[in-house]
Amino acid sequence: MPGTNLARARHVPGLHNEAMRAEEVIATHVNTDFDAFASLLAARCLYPGSTAVLPSVLNRNVREFARLHADELRCVEPARLELEAIKRLVVVETVQASRLGELEPVAVDPAVEKVVFDHHAAELPDWVRPENAVLSSDGALTTTLVGILAEREIAISPLEATVFALGIHEDTGSLTYASATRRDAEALAWCLRHDARQEVLATFLRMPLSEEERALMSALLEVAETHRESGLEILVGAVSWPRYVEGISHLAHKITDVTDCQALALLVEMDRRVFGVVRSRTADFDAGAAAASLGGGGHPQAASAIFRGSLKKARKLFLDRLGEAVRKPLRARDVMAKPARSVTPDETVAAAMVVCQRYGQSGILVTESDRLVGSVRREDLDKAIGHGLSHAPVKGIMSSRAPTVDEDASLGELQRLLAGSAGGRIAVLHEHRVIGVVTRSDVLQALGEAVEAPSEPAVSISAELQRLERLAPAFEAVAAASDTVDGVYLVGGTVRDILLGEQSFDVDIAVEGDAIALARAIAGQLGGRVRPHEKFGAAVVLYGDDQRIDVVTARTEFYDAPAALPTVEHASIRDDLHRRDFTINAMAASLKGDDFGRLVDPFGGRRDLVAGRVRVLHNLSFIDDPTRIFRAIRYENRYGFRMDEHTVRLARGCIDMGLVGDLSSTRLLNELEALLGEGEIEHSVLRLADLGAAAAIHPHLAADEEAVRLIRRGRDLAAAYELDVPAWRIGIAALARKMRSDEVYDWLDRLKMRRRDVEQIAHAVTLGPRLVERLGAEQLSASEVVALAEPSAPDAPLYALALADVPALHRYFSDLRGIRLEVTGADLAGLGLGESPRVGEVLAELRRRKLNGELDGRESELAAARELIASEP
Repeated sequence: MPGTNLARARHVPGLHNEAMRAEEVIATHVNTDFDAFASLLAARCLYPGSTAVLPSVLNRNVREFARLHADELRCVEPARLELEAIKRLVVVETVQASRLGELEPVAVDPAVEKVVFDHHAAELPDWVRPENAVLSSDGALTTTLVGILAEREIAISPLEATVFALGIHEDTGSLTYASATRRDAEALAWCLRHDARQEVLATFLRMPLSEEERALMSALLEVAETHRESGLEILVGAVSWPRYVEGISHLAHKITDVTDCQALALLVEMDRRVFGVVRSRTADFDAGAAAASLGGGGHPQAASAIFRGSLKKARKLFLDRLGEAVRKPLRARDVMAKPARSVTPDETVAAAMVVCQRYGQSGILVTESDRLVGSVRREDLDKAIGHGLSHAPVKGIMSSRAPTVDEDASLGELQRLLAGSAGGRIAVLHEHRVIGVVTRSDVLQALGEAVEAPSEPAVSISAELQRLERLAPAFEAVAAASDTVDGVYLVGGTVRDILLGEQSFDVDIAVEGDAIALARAIAGQLGGRVRPHEKFGAAVVLYGDDQRIDVVTARTEFYDAPAALPTVEHASIRDDLHRRDFTINAMAASLKGDDFGRLVDPFGGRRDLVAGRVRVLHNLSFIDDPTRIFRAIRYENRYGFRMDEHTVRLARGCIDMGLVGDLSSTRLLNELEALLGEGEIEHSVLRLADLGAAAAIHPHLAADEEAVRLIRRGRDLAAAYELDVPAWRIGIAALARKMRSDEVYDWLDRLKMRRRDVEQIAHAVTLGPRLVERLGAEQLSASEVVALAEPSAPDAPLYALALADVPALHRYFSDLRGIRLEVTGADLAGLGLGESPRVGEVLAELRRRKLNGELDGRESELAAARELIASEP
């Protein structure tokens, strides 16, 4: 290690309230994030006897963590130091003296020895000697320092391991950022082996927003605009705010997660200054260079600035120099394939198809003497062959309006042209002659993304549909009536279940055309009747033995506000599928005549089914409808699938924004009932906690292993004793077990639950533990057991038995609860007892005696009744 002697033993300095002299100081930048904080503590491990100095301005999550663990961390505020006493300054996570706050004069003092640890630093300033600098390319600087600690076998505490893990997670986006490396993953694993506390990671990586932060975030999202530079999209939000709000970097993390943007810049004017935060998740955009336009700096992935001027001036200056932070753009000549494969206009359809198949192309250019005359898609070639046109010339089916560019076209221009091109290929021209071709795969490779396999021939699931014998009449009727519409498709979960090999009896149909008219035609074929819904362009066909077909017009929908109900408009089948929740539910099967069984899968749902992956269709999916988070968990649980990392990140972002709490109470209750009503629930319950959804629903919701055990035990007992207790009610009681009595009632009331269900669950949570305590500790008579258990049955005694194996409760459910009197109030009236409260008292006493074995039939009950009536004063 340059510039110092690193010993294995170390001393942790105390937290001083008075001025102190420290010759060796560890420092980092203001607005300290967890990577800087973790690097500070790791460097202190390397320099025994050094003093760790926390800047006066910390990110909110770091500040709260530091306050919570102040006694253990024992850091020092810069104001407490005698600056003239410092002889060595160790700086971590920055090479900019201006970002060191009160310690800037020490950094530039030539009499003070300086040692610097940083990552992704472009160049060193004059105050740092190159031999005293440790620079790395790790995603997090903590990773670099952890590597040194591991190499030197320096012992660390679980708290330090936790802070190090927080630093790595935060600066690598939990290993999802492009800058993350294998070393980051290995360092994180090392932290976990040294007892990093997972529950703490979840708490401080996803800190809830304050009301002020939430308001500011909403304002930033409302004004955010996408700016394009050389094909790269940068989201820029700029607002003026009346009050100072700390932790703009915290909002940047949230907005990046929510929007999943590749580059973000936030400019907030407050306290007569403009605070800027820049984030980048792509190697094509340097956040540090962008922040430099406002006098700030940082790393390529994260940077900040404080601009002393107006917001208008800061925004203009930032946007004017935005291009300087973008990597030199690729041009068409850099990404095109050459020479371009092509066919002549007179080439046969069959010959063109052979070329496409041989080279795995989704289409091909049509040229004459190197001049472009059109292009043809493989899909069109396939259809032509299907219609017996194999020997027809290509010019008969080609498109003559193929997109073209010159060789200097930017990557961004290529992306825009491809987005609007059905053919998926662009001809590159030089002096009107074709010199190359650019496809979607070429652009994806240039962007560093994974390239999908070449498009496959159309997939048909007609055989699978035909095996659904019960639905055969419905499919035949739809096909027969489909001539009046452009397209008619089986949609939704039915297609998913068919591909998974599961039985499905739902028939949900989307129509490109008049759904109600088609429904009437289908009903005529089946001899059924139609229940139309004119307002929604939908209808239900009822036929046969309580069978039904739901017919809707293909539609798209948009949300005016998060968690609101959608606004609906008519659209194509592709648009209809795009509005759905996940790719595995965004498939359709054509039911129209000769097109019967063709699978429509524009978003890769079939691939995701094979991969066992739950994936959203767009970045605002969960914001549009937060209930999709619960459905995603159910699919994970039901099919053994898992959300991909991108989907998980969006789900957590939605939860962190508090949108799960914005759900209408009825919708949230419906989702909980569905989730807790599934067969095996371990994954679902634990996933609620893992994503943060449990805490978002209620801060004291206990979605843990004990809840899983209680739910399983409760279900088994309910089945064994044939109790009419729904599985979801058992589940909610287990999840709510850590709430106070008033919290349980308040939460259940807010869910707009039926009163009986509220009482049963609340009794289970509040009275269940008391039943265990009372019935498990004393030898009680049968009537005493019933007197305790029956008023809150069945849920409270069931929950109590799930909590502990109490023999008295087993006896209650197996024997005692079924013991009933054979005499009634009418019998007592016949014995001369008039209508009065005494009737109930006598019946209660008779049942008590029968439960205790003192009565054994109707005659003994009547005799005892006569005795009780006669003894009445």
